[in-house]
Amino acid sequence: MKYMNKSLVAIIIGVLVIGTVALGYFVFIRNSLTTSEITIEDWSKYTDPQNRFSFSYPPTFGTPSQGSNNGFGDRVAAIQFSAFSSGVQNGQITLGGEAALTKGFVLVDIQALGGLYDSIILEALPETLRSNTLSNLPKLTIENFCGELSKEQHLDLSKSVFASLSQQQKDAIVSMDKIRNIGPKVIRCDVNIDTVTFHKEVTFESGKAKSRQNIYGAIRFLKSPFSSFQLIRATTKAPSQEILTTMTSVVDSFK
Repeated sequence: MKYMNKSLVAIIIGVLVIGTVALGYFVFIRNSLTTSEITIEDWSKYTDPQNRFSFSYPPTFGTPSQGSNNGFGDRVAAIQFSAFSSGVQNGQITLGGEAALTKGFVLVDIQALGGLYDSIILEALPETLRSNTLSNLPKLTIENFCGELSKEQHLDLSKSVFASLSQQQKDAIVSMDKIRNIGPKVIRCDVNIDTVTFHKEVTFESGKAKSRQNIYGAIRFLKSPFSSFQLIRATTKAPSQEILTTMTSVVDSFK
């Protein structure tokens, strides 16, 4: 009888422990979801001064202001954030982190696909060569973005359109393609409807200096008159899942 009582007590204690753990897990999940919902509801809204678009962003991003090359060429708008964009953020050097709206051929911030897909780097090319380069680069789409993200070289210089270029010019173009894009390693590249969330590791070289960096963020492919809305940045440390989720939510909020 004593043995049976002890067994019964052990079973009851076991059930109580399991129930307590389950209840605690339920409360944790419920509170996490509630916190997430509250956070999103408390986000600030940015409305373009010309009323062309709007999007939401968390208060932790800081104050929005005009970003780099805002309104220049196919870069319709660029918005930087005081506590999220370029600078020393959370103890580490951050590059990029601007919300950018583009039209036309999709170019990507912070050399996320190398210099040839970066609007600022392309400014170094003469107009004719720049036009030929863009005409022969693979046009980025929701279907091929992840594949192109993994490549170190994107342009086929053996095409006849480049026959008149000297070897020195061809070498320069190859070098531009590798800017912040040496030895790319894609950690993740997730497609959800019209948005891609990605993270890649690359080697960046400047003179004798060399460092391994993380480039990450989200890009949403849009219908005309725009072509993309993106939020991309680079840091030495890998991004947390929370940062990637937040960046994706900002991009998805574009209207």
